[in-house]
Amino acid sequence: MTLTRAQAAAKAAEVLHVDVVPHPHDELEGDLVCGGFAFDGGDRAAVIGYRGGYQTSMTALSGETIETLIVGWLAEQRHLYGVDAPAPAPEPDASPTHPCPICGRPTFLTDRYPASVCADCSQRAADRGGRRVVGYNEGMAGGLIVFYAESPAGPQSEIAGEVLETGRCWIDGIECTIGEARFGGVVIQRLV
Repeated sequence: MTLTRAQAAAKAAEVLHVDVVPHPHDELEGDLVCGGFAFDGGDRAAVIGYRGGYQTSMTALSGETIETLIVGWLAEQRHLYGVDAPAPAPEPDASPTHPCPICGRPTFLTDRYPASVCADCSQRAADRGGRRVVGYNEGMAGGLIVFYAESPAGPQSEIAGEVLETGRCWIDGIECTIGEARFGGVVIQRLV
């Protein structure tokens, strides 16, 4: 991890347009793959991820708290990176997973991405011709970039232009969308 709290605070102040106060959170800051730093800006909050991306909330307007923002960030990042971590106990009658629409394995469920695929299937994403692709955020401010996993110039050295332009990829011959996720990272969903 090369991101410092001071750098993250500057980014949080930039995206929230207010002065921010660090909100220490052991689980968030201790997860070097999916974590980051949280900041309170009064009526708004932000999480700045170690690996890029950020999430903000107008907490006063949305009724959300900085804690729910952090929990949502960790859950989505862990899903996107395929990292197993203890999750909060589900509420009665809650359904925290859904079957992956490609392979059927349980995968994290969010209302925002109801057709999201599991991490294993995401790793098999390919262009129309079958060349495997990998998507990333372009930087701290987000943005989507998609590379071919292998190319003559070396791994992930060639941009998958058609996939990037159309937002379409295929997994086991099934057409899917690929795009930037709200909390940072990349989400792949089966077209229904």
